[in-house]
Amino acid sequence: MRLWQGFKWYYELCGSLGVCAVASFRLCGRPSELAIVPPQSNHRVYLRLGTSDFCAYRDVLVFRSKSYDPGIPSFSPNTIVDVGAHIGMASILFALKYPSAKIIAVEPEPSNFRALLRNTAPYETITPIQAALWRQDGEVALGVSSAHPKGAFQIVENGQRRVRAMTMDTIMRKTGIDSIDILKVDIERAEKEVFESCPWISKVRVLAIELHDRVRFGCSSTVESAARAFHYDQRGEIAIFTAERVKPGSYYSTDLLTAESASPPFPAA
Repeated sequence: MRLWQGFKWYYELCGSLGVCAVASFRLCGRPSELAIVPPQSNHRVYLRLGTSDFCAYRDVLVFRSKSYDPGIPSFSPNTIVDVGAHIGMASILFALKYPSAKIIAVEPEPSNFRALLRNTAPYETITPIQAALWRQDGEVALGVSSAHPKGAFQIVENGQRRVRAMTMDTIMRKTGIDSIDILKVDIERAEKEVFESCPWISKVRVLAIELHDRVRFGCSSTVESAARAFHYDQRGEIAIFTAERVKPGSYYSTDLLTAESASPPFPAA
């Protein structure tokens, strides 16, 4: 029954091509990826089999159960920073909805970053940066995420895989931006270190963040304290903080790019 439910999950997402690819992968280990064109896009994305890529694709680009958009009427962002960009699904979503916005996609893990480069290559407005957002510039160690083990990574004290770390001030300086209209953050429990001291938050209009109190106590309280001057709204797994200088308006849009729907859990590989 579990196997059947898994194939049904892939069929609803990718059709018969997806089912055939998954069955072949489970039997003989290939193909290693599936190319598919998301709704409202003319460009393929490449999803790695046996990873959480399919969850990210489904939740962000297909069913929109993860919505990082504030839904503010007439809101037209010029700068968007996607921290923890993974394979680029949220960056692509932003590029489709806001074609004139400059989008900075920040992802530290090498294999995810290679997928990010490939998936976002057709979008000229997306600039990928390989780095981890951190409280200071330098290096950090990565380990497998305890929240999402199939393709997500978190900063750990001891780890063999070391990657570049950058502060938000450094990211902004290197990309030539002095304000952020939408800051999307999914950094797998590193919220405490990043938001304990973040004077740059005064330059952010909207913060859309996935908090990880389920794996590390205090993530929410740290971010809420940093964003205490912001209007707060919880939308599923995503917390939306809107600066008081931005009129909240209606937080839900009927646009297909921000419509939400239920998404069943990722099937076992």
